[in-house]
Amino acid sequence: MPSTRCRRLGLSALRIDLESKVIRNSRSFVAESIPPILYPPTIFLGLLFGLWTWKCFWIIVMQNKLLYLSWLPPFSRSDTIAEYDSQCRPVHWQETRIRSLDGTKLAVCEGHIPNGKHQNALGTNPFSKTVVICYFQGNGGSTPLRLPLLSQILRSLAASSSPDTKFTILALSYRGYWKSSGRATQSGIERDAQAFLTWASKTYSPSTGTTPLQLILWGHSLGSAVASSALPSYLSSLEDEKSQQSRPLAKVSGFIMEAPTSSIKDMLISLYPQRWLPYRYLWPFSWNTWCNTSNLTRIAEWREEHPGARSDVPPILILSAENDEVIPPYVAGQLEQTGQELGLEISKKEVRGAMHTEAPMKEDGRKTLIQFILRNTST
Repeated sequence: MPSTRCRRLGLSALRIDLESKVIRNSRSFVAESIPPILYPPTIFLGLLFGLWTWKCFWIIVMQNKLLYLSWLPPFSRSDTIAEYDSQCRPVHWQETRIRSLDGTKLAVCEGHIPNGKHQNALGTNPFSKTVVICYFQGNGGSTPLRLPLLSQILRSLAASSSPDTKFTILALSYRGYWKSSGRATQSGIERDAQAFLTWASKTYSPSTGTTPLQLILWGHSLGSAVASSALPSYLSSLEDEKSQQSRPLAKVSGFIMEAPTSSIKDMLISLYPQRWLPYRYLWPFSWNTWCNTSNLTRIAEWREEHPGARSDVPPILILSAENDEVIPPYVAGQLEQTGQELGLEISKKEVRGAMHTEAPMKEDGRKTLIQFILRNTST
């Protein structure tokens, strides 16, 4: 037994010695094959490749956090409507809670002008027409941040419209944004948008009277893709409920796409324009597939499937910013061309000097937006 054990120990030692020689030989081969002068650039390129790979991995894994920026600016989820009240007057804003299709609690900001020119001497309701603008925000920040801009639009509408028309703006906070619960995902936000439109229609449709409620959809940036994805589903629900006698869904009279995105691919190209960077090529790995081009195709397909309801497809306005720092400059033109090829009623207005969030702030852009709403809600 001792001799056998010694023999085994000797074989093990021999194996270890051979393995160590192989490792030393391979190391010496690598060291000898690379000239010493190339050591620094080789190490640098290796580190650079490793960092690129690491960042690409985290861009893919953390894409929801990078796309749905509900946490920017810091502490924006703790914003309150009262903080912006002085910038919104005379528009009155209030917070309302609704439920998404899966039961997630969502926050909605409701804004309207309670008095002023829309109040008669008797104090009764003088309105014969109600227009509700459903606003879908972009991917960053909270809803209260946008209330001063939305209030400016409401003031302009009130000043330009007849006294018998009441305008209301409803601004949806997607899940994971502001005071809405849940986490932001594409499938979840799509459910939120569908529930939001149905709730707006059924809540604001008049119980009496002959003048129906009119809806305007307004989506900014990513919000334009959210709205365009919800529109075909809403049109289908509208067609299904037309035969019902009690308060059918309201017709969508217009759709505004402000600084719209075309696809996740275009967003990555815009964020990383350098061709030598690998990040712009990561779009096949994205499980967020927001695409206005595909949504316009779905809208056109719905119209072809329902030839008797062609008038239910709303006219579309693309409001693009000349100096948009986020969306590539060719996107708006591509969307307009796609819509025209599909036979949709679509038009484009480029607002000179405007950046990504400034199109409605510029006089030219605000005038175009107001005229579009008034023209399509005049009946």
